Amino acid sequence: MSTYVMSDFHGRHDLFMAMLDKIGFSESDTLYILGDIADRGPSGIETYLYIMEKKNIFLIAGNHELLFLDADKKYRSCLLPAAFYYSDEWMLWRRNGGMDTWQAYRALRKPVREKLIDYLENAILAVPNLIIGNRNFYLCHSTHAERYLEMPLYLKDAKPEEAFRIVWDRSYTEGGSFGRLRASMEYHDLYTKYPPKTVMVFGHTPTSFLNCRGCDGRGRIWHGRQGHLIDIDCGCAVRVPKYAMLGCLRLEDMKEFYISGSYPEKHRKISGSGQK
Repeated sequence: MSTYVMSDFHGRHDLFMAMLDKIGFSESDTLYILGDIADRGPSGIETYLYIMEKKNIFLIAGNHELLFLDADKKYRSCLLPAAFYYSDEWMLWRRNGGMDTWQAYRALRKPVREKLIDYLENAILAVPNLIIGNRNFYLCHSTHAERYLEMPLYLKDAKPEEAFRIVWDRSYTEGGSFGRLRASMEYHDLYTKYPPKTVMVFGHTPTSFLNCRGCDGRGRIWHGRQGHLIDIDCGCAVRVPKYAMLGCLRLEDMKEFYISGSYPEKHRKISGSGQK
């Protein structure tokens, strides 16, 4: 019975499935995915459909899940498809790699599309109180809420501006050492409300941007601020796919697992997808 965290697959269903094989993931284990399952890569919809059926896999929404939902909502409100394809929602998502995701999504049967949207709308935004052994974890896509949370915060219960900050903000990973220190000081009073030594685990920022790379040049899991911050986005969305890296962290013993982009692509049929 182990607890794992992964993040930022960006359409690399092949790396995700390879990682599940590597860690021997079973029904007795738990996995938290910290957002950005789709976009930029070819098979994000395949991953969504896979995890939707797993009661021991929990999705924490990222900015690409919000881009997906915003675009779909806009599409539903447009009388003509042309109006959608000129909309800000579509243009923003497309610039962020949403084309393949949208095409695969539209190829699904309507009941499957509706089930997927309902799944995304009911995703978690932040898990503030995950206790594993003697460790306390705060799980989110990019950063914590600006208010104290006693229970997990769901996307449907958050104000739009709050959700935007949690999935986009990079206060701890941009601005150099001074900027990161200032961010920590700004939220010091908030931290004191959580158990001592709470560790925030997040994705969103590829760890190569934080100069955390292995000898092969691929990203590795980054540990910062004396262990209070852990970034697990090792870079599945790099421009050269063979240099992609998926990281996974087991929270019981903090063991790290990696699958590189050179892992052979597995073209698996989407089970129960209802595709045309």
